[in-house]
Amino acid sequence: MSESAPPYRAAIIGTGRIASLLERDLLRTRPHTHAGWYAADERTRLVAGADLDAGRLESFGADWNIDEAHLHADYRVLLERDRPDIVSICAYAADRVVMSRAALAAGVRGLWIEKAVACTVEEGDLLARDVAAAGAAAVVDHPRRLDARHRAVARWVREETFGRLETVHVLFSGHVVHTGSHAWDLLLAWCGPWACVDATLDTAAHEADASSDGHQRDEADEVRYAGALRDGVVDRGGRARILFENGVEVFVTGGAKRYFVFQCDLICSGGRIRIGNDVWEVLAPAESPRYSGYRELSPIDPSTQMCAEDRSRGSVLGELLTAMHTGVPSILAVDSAARALALGVAVMQAGLTGRTITPATLDRSLRIASI
Repeated sequence: MSESAPPYRAAIIGTGRIASLLERDLLRTRPHTHAGWYAADERTRLVAGADLDAGRLESFGADWNIDEAHLHADYRVLLERDRPDIVSICAYAADRVVMSRAALAAGVRGLWIEKAVACTVEEGDLLARDVAAAGAAAVVDHPRRLDARHRAVARWVREETFGRLETVHVLFSGHVVHTGSHAWDLLLAWCGPWACVDATLDTAAHEADASSDGHQRDEADEVRYAGALRDGVVDRGGRARILFENGVEVFVTGGAKRYFVFQCDLICSGGRIRIGNDVWEVLAPAESPRYSGYRELSPIDPSTQMCAEDRSRGSVLGELLTAMHTGVPSILAVDSAARALALGVAVMQAGLTGRTITPATLDRSLRIASI
């Protein structure tokens, strides 16, 4: 199908926050949700949705002008009746693989899957094979790798613009697999294959004490979360040390906080890079204002070190549409997301067992129940 053909018909399974509701947040950049992106891109038309929650489904239909006949409690009915070209899988992690396979079996040509892509590494690997066997395209929602700033960091590390990368400090509020997936995806892009992982996990008492980042969860949210966190080890926060094959060491502090944060601090032999939701800073050696004959780190304008190669690759939806049109898998394809999941599972396994985990000792069947 060429880019000038009629729009792809898109549907969303799981019509909650990242699917639709976050579009109402006036502080966020827009489009911000799956529905928002479908509405903004002339190559797609949002035609249907499915959700077990009748209230959310009704709000979704009202927000995006979708007739009640195309709003379904059962996603299988949506697939059978509406026959979409593209499906977003925004349900909780426990159901994503089953739903993705059902969509592929129904002839869907493109999948936009939320992270984490699966609950076990085995499931992620199998889904990647299923997508390829179906001749379909799929992307997983790891948008930071498309962002110009993160792409610049990847190039600087690769070209040693600020010297050799020595360590990375990662800080995030959230859980190892759910929120951490973004970190693992970036680290693999920046540092390459990992060699070993050590970790400790947060206790339930710590999470209860620290969980106050301002995100409001009502009683219905808690019920939904409880239903999602089934059949596996419940995702938790924690701290980890990850050694990569190239010698880079990464130190991770993730877990419940009394604030919302996602940052990476890259320490290089000739500079320092801080990047996150609320920070974008590059420091390079300059003559010290405090000590004669010494050089200290001083802020520079990051844009002076960026080039055309660093420009944004666009949106996650754009990546999917390009993959559908060309047949070339995106950098956000399922196999890439499965590798990110594997690193998150390794952190969980290390914390659960108290042992150092390597790729050879990774339990690919370890099931992590995350949202």
